[in-house]
Amino acid sequence: MHERRANDLELELLFACARWPQRDADRLLVRELTARQPEWSRFLQLVKHHRIVPVVSRNLHQALADTAAADAQQAIAELRQQAAANAMTTLRLLSELKRVLVGLNAAGVHARVLKGLPLAQALFGDVSLRSPGDLDLLIDPQHIVLADRAIRALGYTGLFEPERFSPKQLAYYRAHWKDVTYINRTEGNELDLHWRCFRNPAMPGASLCANSSAQMVTFGGLRLETLPTRDGLLYLCVHGALDGWVYLKPLVDVAAQVRGMTEQELDELAELAQGHGVLPELSATLLLVHGWLAMDYWSSRLLPETHRTVRHIFAYVTETLETRGFQASREQIPILTTLRFEWGLRRSSRYRREVVRRVLYRARMWQTIPLPDWLFWAYPVLSPLEWVLFRIRHRRPRAPNV
Repeated sequence: MHERRANDLELELLFACARWPQRDADRLLVRELTARQPEWSRFLQLVKHHRIVPVVSRNLHQALADTAAADAQQAIAELRQQAAANAMTTLRLLSELKRVLVGLNAAGVHARVLKGLPLAQALFGDVSLRSPGDLDLLIDPQHIVLADRAIRALGYTGLFEPERFSPKQLAYYRAHWKDVTYINRTEGNELDLHWRCFRNPAMPGASLCANSSAQMVTFGGLRLETLPTRDGLLYLCVHGALDGWVYLKPLVDVAAQVRGMTEQELDELAELAQGHGVLPELSATLLLVHGWLAMDYWSSRLLPETHRTVRHIFAYVTETLETRGFQASREQIPILTTLRFEWGLRRSSRYRREVVRRVLYRARMWQTIPLPDWLFWAYPVLSPLEWVLFRIRHRRPRAPNV
């Protein structure tokens, strides 16, 4: 089993506090680790960085109760204060989600919700125990322009405006990208409008989002659709693997679903992953969960750590997490590192052509260097020039000498 644990007391305490549901053995481990006097400032940094404040706050408070030393009590108080703020943000986000879904429905756009609030409700039975994030919605790709209009009418600003794409650009964007990101500057939240699970259309697992089946979740008078439980779990595994688990929040989500699964349930999950073509991503994810967040059972149908693709995923995790002290942001991972990882994840020619296309046909070029559709083929030639112009425009000013 994968036992990639750093010799790091604060990290061990983070893992112990992130297990859900907490058991007596987990609480005992938390008490044992805190007795070794962790560096609480570093522990708090890790918890906040990995976006798991609410669940860690709850578990740490319950494990220590009134027995904690003064420095531990101070850390608990800080986490509880931030968890309370997160709970208020979650309630606002729930109201905003309802507003967006009503707006999309009025425009004739059907949307399912990915991760987020439905996942929080399913995992914890309390939406406040999962840190709020972006709103992630999944729509039919034929409705991109309709959805874009509706979302902009609600006060959101998008990185791109699909309505202003030329026919060639829109068709290409729909075929080779997966989403548009929007920002609501009034409410302060982001919204990602997806029409595919993963940015590479040849990436196995696309069937997870293409499946029309859904699970209904109710929040008071709000009924919404999300992915079926097992499909959503596999989506998390692939999504997290593609990100190198830079943030542990989705791994904690996975662990909350699998740590109590029986061997038979894990066998069935492995069979489902095999059917969708994502058994390596599931296997690598569960090996990480086993090593860091504890599982009761295992399945012989999962791939071993020695499997080529599993090893490849672990090498990326080492780069994104372990060699960077478990505190790197996604923006700090060099783009060449990410491209190298994606290139080696699958070997089919179609999959690798898509990796190259994303580099040569960057959508931002269409705004920087607008070309008529009959010259669309020229963008790969202009790609190096656009890259230089982009770097010049976004070059950070050098700090003054003092």
